[in-house]
Amino acid sequence: MADFKDITGHEQIVKSLKESIKNNMVSHAYIFCGLKGSGKKLVADAFAKVLNCRNMQNEEGCGKCHSCIQFESRNNPDVFYVKATKTKSISVDDIREQVIEKVKTKPYSYNYKIFIIDKADTLTVQAQNALLKTLEEPPKYVVIMLLSQSMESFLPTVLSRCVVMKLRPISAHKIKEYMIKLGFNETNARFYSQYCGGSIGEAIRLSKDEDFYTMRQDVINCLIKLDSLDTASVMLMAKDIEKYKLYPELFDIMYMFYRDVLCYKVLKDEERIIEKDKTEDIKKQAKLLDEKAVSKRLEAILNVKKQIKQNTPFQLSAEVLFINMKEN
Repeated sequence: MADFKDITGHEQIVKSLKESIKNNMVSHAYIFCGLKGSGKKLVADAFAKVLNCRNMQNEEGCGKCHSCIQFESRNNPDVFYVKATKTKSISVDDIREQVIEKVKTKPYSYNYKIFIIDKADTLTVQAQNALLKTLEEPPKYVVIMLLSQSMESFLPTVLSRCVVMKLRPISAHKIKEYMIKLGFNETNARFYSQYCGGSIGEAIRLSKDEDFYTMRQDVINCLIKLDSLDTASVMLMAKDIEKYKLYPELFDIMYMFYRDVLCYKVLKDEERIIEKDKTEDIKKQAKLLDEKAVSKRLEAILNVKKQIKQNTPFQLSAEVLFINMKEN
């Protein structure tokens, strides 16, 4: 189902889109920009559904008219999903065949002819230039929605002709509540909401990722035995976790663990611990380390995250991190 009422954390964007419908001020082109799993497609789908709904009420799709039924079954003749067909990038041929040729004719059944371009940040320069004429002189019945993870790849001329809506990261609390509604227990909902970077889609993905669970176990085990190892063993441990270097959550796992250690050490309250299944290990670490040492480890983890982004070799960064943490 794609409905505005089911969208969590993007209330201001939903309000703005509803106002545009209510005041008959729907733009011909939108860019929905947000991280992977942030809800861009859900927002675009809900908007598209409402625009062609025959019995719209309070700017919500009725879900019962022919247009809504066709939309939910992905058979609406006036909604088109544009994607790359030959390469990973959306080419000029893709735009010509999937947008420009179809723009020429009026809607088949409904008010608008809607084009939803996912992964629009992969549009080639040639493809953007081909799309530009439609953006500059759009038929009244055309609405184009570009879904993108960033704004950097768009030409200034494209940006200037679109309404840009940025989907901000959602608070961990809202994600937790949403996951509970989906059927997750509170412990798991709280846990995944902390690791997902403000993205509901990412939280759900992680909950299904067995490799993530295995990685987390391995990384936390490394942290637990760190202080009992000699330097050579620490080096080997850094090499062992290199297999997880493509996981952006790797250092977040370390940070979350020591965050819980510090939280318990200061507050002595198990309820504040996020990694509930590691409570006993966290309490042991809180006894072993003083507050200053834990704070320095948290700082070291943040520093290595910055280094990795600057393309510092992973194993070297991991070795330095573990040695620095062991010394504090």
